[in-house]
Amino acid sequence: MAGKLSASSTELSMEQLYAAYKPLLFSIAYRMMGTILDAEDIVQEAFMAVQSLQTDEIKNMKAYLCKLTMNRCLNELKSARKRRETYFGEWLPEPLIAHGDQPFDAAEANETLSYAFLVMLDRLSPMERAVFVLRTAFGFDYGEIARIVDKNEANCRKLFSNANKRLETSDVRQAVRHDGLRVKQLERFVTAFKQRNVEQLLELLTEDAVLVTDGGGRVRAAVKPIFTRERIATLLDVISAHGLLGVEGIIMPVNGQEEVVFIKDNAVIAVLCIRFASADASQIDRIYIVMNPDKLKQR
Repeated sequence: MAGKLSASSTELSMEQLYAAYKPLLFSIAYRMMGTILDAEDIVQEAFMAVQSLQTDEIKNMKAYLCKLTMNRCLNELKSARKRRETYFGEWLPEPLIAHGDQPFDAAEANETLSYAFLVMLDRLSPMERAVFVLRTAFGFDYGEIARIVDKNEANCRKLFSNANKRLETSDVRQAVRHDGLRVKQLERFVTAFKQRNVEQLLELLTEDAVLVTDGGGRVRAAVKPIFTRERIATLLDVISAHGLLGVEGIIMPVNGQEEVVFIKDNAVIAVLCIRFASADASQIDRIYIVMNPDKLKQR
């Protein structure tokens, strides 16, 4: 691409750029923001910025687009965190439910896309999150990361080390685990949930399990996390009997691995994501339920 692009060649070139880099940029923005709409807006802004430039001066288009995207994410996170301080109840990321035309089907999808992993990323500062995502999810070397986030390599290594310390090793392993037992255990959980079998639910939960629900003030949900399996089983029984009574729970891919999606009248009304506590997937130690309708719209 040489010189200032004409209208016709710009359209063609931008289509090529969009097709080549949108999956990567969306994957970065979604992991940073935790919301689909924000990620899509940020990616669109990045392409619009490139469209007005002398593109022959850009030596590495991939790196440049990643830098534009990450800068916008870091700026947006400042205001996003302020909004979350006034969010009603617990804030959870927006789940990516599998659809053939959704960006994550073609995205840089790996274990760092899992829902439990995405929740864990909220423990990090925006810059720690940026370095950790670029390094862990996309394999950028520290030189590339330094250029993208405008830090030196030593700072990037330190930020990555700090992020690793914040994200406990055992938690990371549990969040990203994929195994053949997941679907089987999910089926047991869904059956116990639908049948309001409290004893079975208690067997499936660890003693120190935690349940987090996100209703955003739009639907009834617990304002704070629920601790211990007895209290969690009781709340799940209430949710099954009232909030999700007669609603079909389908096991399907969410954020790249199987979770439970509740559908009523062809609309998603809740998404339940779990994390297993051990390699044998015998018990669940984290449950996240998103019920805020604003986070469940089909895009």
